[in-house]
Amino acid sequence: MAKKAAASGINKSEVIREYKSKNPSMGPKAIAEKLKTDHGEEVSAQFVSTVLSMAKKRDDKGGPRRGRGRPPGSGKAATAAKATSKASGGLSLELLLKAKKLASELGGVEEAKAALDALARIID
Repeated sequence: MAKKAAASGINKSEVIREYKSKNPSMGPKAIAEKLKTDHGEEVSAQFVSTVLSMAKKRDDKGGPRRGRGRPPGSGKAATAAKATSKASGGLSLELLLKAKKLASELGGVEEAKAALDALARIID
């Protein structure tokens, strides 16, 4: 269940963020004291520090940034996909289909390999 709004009606976290944006050199203790003198609200320096820390962790769009944990694309599925592409030499589907067509025209994979080896010897 959500907490009820403070009796004073001010949003302490918003005021803390405003103080910090207007005075970037102000520390948590100074902001806590300023909040007490200006608004009569008593907050701890630790609360101010937490609010400022959470503000840093949010990106420009207001959503949370990527936190701890494994970065995307490094899981088992991604590793298997990388291994498959390395095994195929990073060839595209189009090139593999052309190789299949060549192998069938030459009478099989072994014949295609022999033809490519002979071609490599001629070129080098």
